[in-house]
Amino acid sequence: MPAFVTLDSVSVRLPDGRSLFDTLTLALGPERTGLVGRNGTGKSTLLKLISGEVAPSAGAVSVSCRLGVLRQAYGAQETAADLCGCADDLTRLARIEAGEGSEDDFALADWDLEARLASALADVGLPGLDLQRPAASLSGGQTTRAALAGLIALKPDLLLLDEPTNHLDAEARAMVAELIGGWKGGALVVSHDRELLRRMDRIVELSGLGARVYGAGYELYVERK
Repeated sequence: MPAFVTLDSVSVRLPDGRSLFDTLTLALGPERTGLVGRNGTGKSTLLKLISGEVAPSAGAVSVSCRLGVLRQAYGAQETAADLCGCADDLTRLARIEAGEGSEDDFALADWDLEARLASALADVGLPGLDLQRPAASLSGGQTTRAALAGLIALKPDLLLLDEPTNHLDAEARAMVAELIGGWKGGALVVSHDRELLRRMDRIVELSGLGARVYGAGYELYVERK
């Protein structure tokens, strides 16, 4: 299958002139990839390159799929629906239900979004979450789980997850690992969580020498290391 994302000879140089990584080449498809490496090797930057938040100093990044990005920061006025990334879509459905929908609303409506979102929220341990609830009233763990539920409900081709089990207790970490383990699309996951990494199809280790791919998951990566 064609790659969802291709990084071709990508280099990133920091403002002080140091090179974060140089001529990095990597392809991502429908598999679940765990991204590991020492702190400071550029794991989070690599996700930002793919999402378009950061431009490479050299080389090219090609994206030919729908991305789902786990956000790390939220605005003070946002609601749970904003956390889920579904606020506009839900507002559109509400207008249609109220008899105020436009032609564009009907053309763009995601008719079963509410059912998918309710199912995803239950899967992450937030059944019945009030989507108009202020995001600031949720704990850090609830915020992460709500954002993950929204990503799953929107069904992107490739998930970009940066430490998705941070700020979660052991039960919630296990729940997220199970959720990602059952994900049928592609995923690029930055994590130090071994249980989550065991659910990956392959491991990519990032270092100053570039990206090295280890197939078959975390246990094989540990054995080869």
